[in-house]
Amino acid sequence: LESKKLCARISELECSLKKANDDKQSLYDEWIALSALLKTKTNELLQLQEDRLVLINKIRDLNEQHANLFNTEVDLQQERQQRKIREEIARACEDTSKDEKIHTSLLQTNFPTGDSVFGDVIPQEVVFRAEANDGEVYDILWLSTDIFASGGSDKRVRLWKIDQRVRPTKTNTLVGCNHAVTRLDFNLESRLLLGASNDHGVRLWNVDNQRLMTSFMGHMDKVSSARFLSCSQVVSGSHDRVIKLWDIRGQRCVRSVFPGSTILDIVGIRKGVATFTSGHFDRKLRFWDSRNQEPIHTMDMAGKITSLDLSSDDIHLLCSTRDDTLSIIDVRKYQTVHIYSAEQYRTSSDVSRCVLSPGMEYCAAGSSDGHVFVWNVQSTKLEKVLHKGGHEHAILSLSWNPSGHGLLSADKQKIVCFWK
Repeated sequence: LESKKLCARISELECSLKKANDDKQSLYDEWIALSALLKTKTNELLQLQEDRLVLINKIRDLNEQHANLFNTEVDLQQERQQRKIREEIARACEDTSKDEKIHTSLLQTNFPTGDSVFGDVIPQEVVFRAEANDGEVYDILWLSTDIFASGGSDKRVRLWKIDQRVRPTKTNTLVGCNHAVTRLDFNLESRLLLGASNDHGVRLWNVDNQRLMTSFMGHMDKVSSARFLSCSQVVSGSHDRVIKLWDIRGQRCVRSVFPGSTILDIVGIRKGVATFTSGHFDRKLRFWDSRNQEPIHTMDMAGKITSLDLSSDDIHLLCSTRDDTLSIIDVRKYQTVHIYSAEQYRTSSDVSRCVLSPGMEYCAAGSSDGHVFVWNVQSTKLEKVLHKGGHEHAILSLSWNPSGHGLLSADKQKIVCFWK
């Protein structure tokens, strides 16, 4: 009886072993098939990646051809306009041709071009290309017509002077930040330079003696933007969803407001009055009076608001959003006046900056492909696409020279270009 039980047990185990071997063989066959399929799909993926790179290069070449054709068309149009002006001037001068002295003086007259022309001028070409900071250059700002500052991921603010040959020379380096410098602002009257930083703080330097005057600490997350409201007051916005007003003389926070959304940029509205506007991650543009805890007005935009720039007359606000458009807003009526876009323009990041020219004739923004787009403010016409000899990476910041002649641009890979 015991022997029969053992034989039955052996038979049962043999059946189980056979089944296990069959399952093993099936799994092995399935593994072989899956390995072959994986190899095939891997080869297909590699081929698709190669095809993708080829297509990306073709798209880049087509974009450059499109920009070149557009610039050629603009140049031809400008040439036609200049020819027409010269013909009109020649006709107007025909009556003086009988007077030999006047005729001779007119022929010798050089009509003003370049920096001798008053008003804003559309940049035409890159004048210099230089490495400004180690890493991303988050912001760039003219302090005067020949001095500018750059701040970036290397935790430093560098001051540059442009010589008579239009070449930049680094004059000083301002230190004090423990993380990347995200935003710069300058007060001409007090000669103070303001820098927002990812170390949760805001710094003030005196540009004449390069001393760190004070540090405003109190935010709980990186500070995305800070601006002067006056010689004695600063406003800052942070990823902690808090806006703080700081008293420079007392070196303290005098008020905090809580908009409930990450602040991506902030700008003072009226000089001498503590009113300001903040652009947010939740696509809202909020207008504030510092005496109130709630915004006095809110506007809904089409995308996250990456940048704000106020016109010199404190009436029009340029706003850049992540839907690849720019808007001009009348801050008196809280109304959108114009919208600017282009087929090839793509907002480069949540911190990409836009800029108005000093005379408010043009506005500009940098694209993710390294091109600079310039629009006519009134007509919304795309006037120029700057790219030849310039950037190879996404542009983060722009600054228009106070004279109206020349535009600075900075990108994600150390480079600053001066277009004129």
